[in-house]
Amino acid sequence: MISLHKNQVKFNANITISHTGGRLSSDSGLVLVKEVIDTFQFSDLSQSLLDIKDNRAYFTHDNLAILEQLIMQLIAGYSADSSANLLRRNPVFQVVLGKKQLASQSSISRF
Repeated sequence: MISLHKNQVKFNANITISHTGGRLSSDSGLVLVKEVIDTFQFSDLSQSLLDIKDNRAYFTHDNLAILEQLIMQLIAGYSADSSANLLRRNPVFQVVLGKKQLASQSSISRF
């Protein structure tokens, strides 16, 4: 079978976008969103422009990582914080956000 078009994303060389079927996800559009976010250097901008007071002594996810996860969830159509528990082990979210374990609903609600 001939692939019509095949692209590789910049933020992760292990991801290839093709139209040949195989492993599918309904959240795969986030790969393109991640490309746009990285093009605009969202992480650098948010770190330099946002001042979040954080007095937590122990944490797994910093506030900027939670913010990026929350933005991705909203873009993908998951508007409730409780969706975070469902998405914690979603492979597309894990790859796009670069983490094996994402923030839980309780972490996002405290943000």
